[in-house]
Amino acid sequence: MFRSPCFPAFSLLLCVCSQAWFVQFSSAAEPVKIIFDTDMAGDCDDAGALAVLNALADRGEAEILAVVTNRKDPANASAAAVDVINTYYGRPDLPLGTDKDGAKINRARPSAFTPGLRDSFPHDAAADDMMPDALTVYRKTLAAQPDHSVVICSVGALSNLEDLLHSTADESSPLSGLELIQQKVKQTVIMGGGFPRTERPETNIKLDAAAAVAVVREWPGPILWQGFEVGAAIITGPELQATSEENPVRMAFQLRPYNGKPSLEVGKPSHDQATVLLAVRGPQPHLWEVVDKGRVVTNSDGDTEWRTDRAQQHRYVKIKGTPAALTKIIGDLMAAPPRH
Repeated sequence: MFRSPCFPAFSLLLCVCSQAWFVQFSSAAEPVKIIFDTDMAGDCDDAGALAVLNALADRGEAEILAVVTNRKDPANASAAAVDVINTYYGRPDLPLGTDKDGAKINRARPSAFTPGLRDSFPHDAAADDMMPDALTVYRKTLAAQPDHSVVICSVGALSNLEDLLHSTADESSPLSGLELIQQKVKQTVIMGGGFPRTERPETNIKLDAAAAVAVVREWPGPILWQGFEVGAAIITGPELQATSEENPVRMAFQLRPYNGKPSLEVGKPSHDQATVLLAVRGPQPHLWEVVDKGRVVTNSDGDTEWRTDRAQQHRYVKIKGTPAALTKIIGDLMAAPPRH
């Protein structure tokens, strides 16, 4: 077979051009506009999730519009912990809000890590009860965005989502909460429940079961659910050992024990990190299986169940194959140094 003497050079040029086209194509995608709704108090996977979100923003994949907290932190330091992490990643001025009522149960459980982050790293957030209200931040942020452009990522109690859903017109928008969601939100991603059904109530649903019932029944638009079983299979944390001690997420995993040892050493389930990844990158087919044409049902006890219903816009995800690929992706994003 005739082979040109310049074939290797031509192949290299073709490869370089293909890579350049891929980079240009990838960078042309608009970053996902996202509001992160987190129970930054009880568990350090919230800190890990905020690290993943900031790392994705560093890569141009996400635009963080605001962060709100949805669980009462006995240390009054959930907003400070959020601001510490955002400041570490070079985003000290992101809008922050807190839910003043907090979740309806488990109010007294102290946080293992929010006081440590608040007292050890720079930030300018006030105590939680002095911060803007989460609902105000939600409405103001949504009203300022283009129609059908915002992804809401909720990892924790659904209290803020219920408050938004049932809110009325204010200085930010003449729309009701239902109308504002319909106009501005294109996708809602929720970590909560277990699928196809729970054997016992899952924490995020149980924290405010009444809010969960309202959201599953009344929320307009598509909801992508990630159940407890997903994050339970993805163990991350030791990857942070290689990062600087100036990294507040590293400290969060050091302070929060799991099975009697620091999560930094033994790792822990990655419920919230996986949800953030889903919210930004979507259910990529090589990583996820999606079950659709149905709806989530929950009750006042916090139980959840999947029911087939072609008229509904709910979906839930399952890990495709083993969790190894997701574990690697999440671990790498958590440990990535800030770009700024």
